[in-house]
Amino acid sequence: MKKENGLSILRQFIMEYGSIMGISWTAIFALYVIGLRSGNGIFLIIALFGLIALLVQDFYFGIRIKIRTIQLGLTLSPLFTYINIFSMFMYASLICGALEYFYFSLLDHGALVGALQNMMENKATQEMYNQMGMKESYQQARSLITEIGSLSALDKVIILFNQNFFTGMIIAIPVTVANWLYRHKS
Repeated sequence: MKKENGLSILRQFIMEYGSIMGISWTAIFALYVIGLRSGNGIFLIIALFGLIALLVQDFYFGIRIKIRTIQLGLTLSPLFTYINIFSMFMYASLICGALEYFYFSLLDHGALVGALQNMMENKATQEMYNQMGMKESYQQARSLITEIGSLSALDKVIILFNQNFFTGMIIAIPVTVANWLYRHKS
């Protein structure tokens, strides 16, 4: 009975950490959008540093799960630990997806895709692609942005959710390894 109670408490911590991660991911998305829409590179640089901080946060939460597991007197197999850590990423993906849907359906109205199209139409961007010998890639990028612009808000969110889902699935592996290698000082 105590183990079942410990697992439910651990799940609550996983949901809490996943919520924090989801809000953090959304904040990085917002910085990226603000940077692209305003043309201000400072926001994009902050978003880049935020991505690095998020990676550190992922490992921190993985270690916190190990500490909580020890505090609750639980012993988890590596597979069950991976499932729990991946659940944290899944919860973050759901929260981030819901907030992104709110953005695309109520606030965006095509502004993000418009900013991307303006960036691609810039002469300096065209020259950069031409100098690198990537004229064909430039045309592909333009057509991709046009296709993204034709998607509904839900379609855009599904694409971003899938990206978060599979990235979380991959990052959960080293986070699980860090969880297993961490030795808590009693």
